[in-house]
Amino acid sequence: MKLRVATPRDGVQWMLSGVHMARRHALGLAGLFGLQIFALALLLGLPWVGPVLVAALLPALSAGWVDVSTAVQAGGRPQPSQLIGPLRSSARPALLRLGALNALASFLLLMLADLIDPGMADAWATMRDSETSAEATLDAIGALQQGMVLRAALLVPLALTLWHAPVILVRTGAGLGKALFISANASWRNLGAFVVFGVCWLVADLVLSLVLAGLLAALGLGQAAMLLVLPGAMVFSGAFYASLKASVEGCIDFEE
Repeated sequence: MKLRVATPRDGVQWMLSGVHMARRHALGLAGLFGLQIFALALLLGLPWVGPVLVAALLPALSAGWVDVSTAVQAGGRPQPSQLIGPLRSSARPALLRLGALNALASFLLLMLADLIDPGMADAWATMRDSETSAEATLDAIGALQQGMVLRAALLVPLALTLWHAPVILVRTGAGLGKALFISANASWRNLGAFVVFGVCWLVADLVLSLVLAGLLAALGLGQAAMLLVLPGAMVFSGAFYASLKASVEGCIDFEE
């Protein structure tokens, strides 16, 4: 392995790589993302252990999306077998240990967020109460937005530290400690590219939301809005996951 130095412009190219793949295989990527969400939702429904299992599987699934993108770029189609391929490889024990570390670190960071911002649970309760006044609802929305920003600010450094580790484990057979060290080094030395990568996806999300909102308003779909919103969100998410390959290989040369 050899670390690469990415420029901020590379962050744009990473994002566009996912968009290009989504243009070629929109239905395949959206369907694969929908299958992943369905499976994780079933696990999430398990009491107590559900959230832990989901957090533990996410690193292996991110490596699976890199395999999906590799197959698509080689002329193939997105397949569920590609997505779960890392879990069937010799790297599975290391991936599950990485997932357990991700679950524990995420749990501790969210506990810290609850200590800093204990009002988020009350805001959720206010939003679910059908008898809440309009003023209280607006206050609850503001509290939820602040709480989500805080939790994202705490979780993003963890995500960047683990970003490359699943692919390193699968492709090189390195130990967990070495994979984490290389992953953190690759992410933080290319932080500018990752900032641009994230901003590009945020802007794309905003533009897509505005376009969909305009279409819904023009067509007056009302209750049928989800028929348009849900497929758009699934294609968007599939494109994001398809871009993970470019973000990993843009920071690490695995052929060296």
